[in-house]
Amino acid sequence: MSDLLFTGERLHKENPLFAIDLVRHRAAYIRAIELARSAGAQRVLDLGCGTGYGTGELAAVLPMTYAVDRISPDPGARHPAAHFIRADAAHLPLRAESFDMIVSFQVIEHLENPAPYLNSITRLLKPGGTALITTPNLLESDRENPFHVHEYEAAELAALLGDYFSQVDMLGVCATAEPKAYYDARLKRIQSIVRIDPLGLRRRLPRWIIDGLFAAFAVQVRRGIQKSDGLPEVDLEDFPILPAQPDCLDLFAVCQNPHRENGA
Repeated sequence: MSDLLFTGERLHKENPLFAIDLVRHRAAYIRAIELARSAGAQRVLDLGCGTGYGTGELAAVLPMTYAVDRISPDPGARHPAAHFIRADAAHLPLRAESFDMIVSFQVIEHLENPAPYLNSITRLLKPGGTALITTPNLLESDRENPFHVHEYEAAELAALLGDYFSQVDMLGVCATAEPKAYYDARLKRIQSIVRIDPLGLRRRLPRWIIDGLFAAFAVQVRRGIQKSDGLPEVDLEDFPILPAQPDCLDLFAVCQNPHRENGA
């Protein structure tokens, strides 16, 4: 088991209630591997790797994989070919223009000011390199995650990234019918819970209480669906990555031709 604090937001491989979410996010890593291979990428950085489950995917098949986060990865995610570094995404102790690809999944929504983070990405990319950025699609979000300070619609994210890259292609992590029905049911349950607090008083509680409630309800909602409907069995094919559309679960931006040290 992981020694990391369970927050309801980080994904731990051993928790079956979050298995569908893990497959959803693994789909982005598998696409990253496909793009890295097609481009002949040698050095790849997983920026904001979290518990490290995706870094293991990358390191298992790519020549050289580095990973950065403020926390240490789950012990079981420590692939022997991966190089883990503890650091802040905005202040990285890494050489400029040293990576062919930077993967940064489910990070930007945590940042009040994404400029230092995006400047770090553009600084570290080699000329001709590619950055892959994912984030929840605001249009499909429950908007209750206290760890997310800003969630994006596709057009807004494209406009922001356009200040840092000359080419931004907006894709989305979508879902087939069964997992989409699960996520719709989950959203409905969350909305029914927060309806008892129409004035939003929950947002005025001390932060440690907010975080604890979020973790507890993340489990409660999933257990409720498991008990009433069962959890769907999914695989990577259930989360195709297609051109961005309003009902995609996550936005997936493919960014190329970086501008160096944008002052935005």
